[in-house]
Amino acid sequence: MKRKSYLGIFIVIIIFIASGIYYFFATPEEPKTLTTNIDIINKTINDRSAGADPDAAEDNGSFASLFQTIADNVFIIIRDDMTMLAAAADPSVKFIKVTPGMRKEEIASMLGQKLSWNNAEKEQFLNLDKAINTTSAEGYYYPDTYIIPAKAGGYEVGRLMISRFNSEVMTRYVSSTKKIISVDTALKIASIIEREASGKSDKFLISGIMWNRIFKDMTLDIDATLQYAKGSEVGGWWPKVEPEDKFLESPYNTYQNKGLTPTPISNPNLASIEAALNPKKTSCFYYLHDKYRRIHCTATYKEHLKNIARYYGK
Repeated sequence: MKRKSYLGIFIVIIIFIASGIYYFFATPEEPKTLTTNIDIINKTINDRSAGADPDAAEDNGSFASLFQTIADNVFIIIRDDMTMLAAAADPSVKFIKVTPGMRKEEIASMLGQKLSWNNAEKEQFLNLDKAINTTSAEGYYYPDTYIIPAKAGGYEVGRLMISRFNSEVMTRYVSSTKKIISVDTALKIASIIEREASGKSDKFLISGIMWNRIFKDMTLDIDATLQYAKGSEVGGWWPKVEPEDKFLESPYNTYQNKGLTPTPISNPNLASIEAALNPKKTSCFYYLHDKYRRIHCTATYKEHLKNIARYYGK
């Protein structure tokens, strides 16, 4: 038994040494500040004589200084293959990859299986809303690859992921951006972009289309929001959308309700948040993806119907 414990300690030491060497010699990309596309969003706001934030949501930034207490020697964020291999050899830790676009219940379900959580642990993970002073913690669980102690509970892992959000997003969210769009509103838009885009190149265009519809006071008509309304562990977190779903009675039904969803619908990465804040200038109001996941957008619904017939045969 002693030999096994010594082996575990040795492996952990190797992880830290490898990580230290990597960070010392690596030249990471300079972090970008999250700014807005002044020409598109600000001009539209001034023309409307309205506030920037379509939901007029308040962001008091009160959680920016929270979740700073997690020890670096307990939770490790994977940044190189050597660290990953060392972690895989240590039974006391788990290799966890959280993909962008997952909803919080979906993440909790995955973590529950990997970390053998009971329902109480899952609830602790899901209910961090009050801790960050927001309506829902959805959107604040930052997607990344982590090494987590096998015995970590829901509260600890939730804190870790939100702390990661703080370091990746809040530290870059400059005050001038916050005056135009609150973090919460940016996350609502980014969470939809994350689910709708087929790749990074799509994100800025979809953002531009969403902002066009917002400023024209149109419904967003986003299928991903219907999936969020329907989703469950039994039926699937992102079920297929049927025509009748457009009549669902849900605040997340963007075919029936104008404006953004009450909360984010997924947990987006930094690229989606940047796209939400910097929409591409476009005349399009409608879009679809063909069977090859290529995006096609149009300025009118009549043209959109032609695209539906062209690419879907309907």
